[in-house]
Amino acid sequence: MSARLLLPAVLLVAAATAGVGVLAREVYQRPAVAQGDQVAAPVTGSSASVPRSAQPGSGAVQLSVDAAQHPDGQRVREVLQQFFDAINTHDYDEWTKTVTAHRVQGTSETEWLADYESSKDGSILVHRIESVTPTRLRVMMTFTSTQDVAKAPAELQSDCIHWRVVYPIQEERGALRIDSSPGGSTSRFTPC
Repeated sequence: MSARLLLPAVLLVAAATAGVGVLAREVYQRPAVAQGDQVAAPVTGSSASVPRSAQPGSGAVQLSVDAAQHPDGQRVREVLQQFFDAINTHDYDEWTKTVTAHRVQGTSETEWLADYESSKDGSILVHRIESVTPTRLRVMMTFTSTQDVAKAPAELQSDCIHWRVVYPIQEERGALRIDSSPGGSTSRFTPC
């Protein structure tokens, strides 16, 4: 190839490579498509922006961009929304539709109502969803609860708590259900 044709060929290859690189960057940096307010903008804290007087914040379950991109992200958001709505309205029957049969068997209505009678949950953000098996997920999330101090965990007697939890979610009878954590609780909490 002559020197006169080599320079234009090299420039053409360089321009094509740069164009493909720019296109790839746009595709991989594109944020998840939000459905209403279900996908949260990147955040630095869970409910730190909610004033103490407005705690626990909105009861709407939001997904981080990472969680929204998981194949089961929307299904996880839906079951968690139903779960937290049941707690916030103190509706045991609705709650039983969101958890595994094993969990329902281990929690009587009387016990559940006593535990959650003063609870309100909000500022609910799913940070990450991991597939453990084809039918089991691990969901890392944060939320804030307000409750009577007497109903707070013995380790933290507060009327407002920021929770950092990992919920196991199991497919059961064709639907996602929140399961009990094997080997005990995987919760961390701090006062508001």
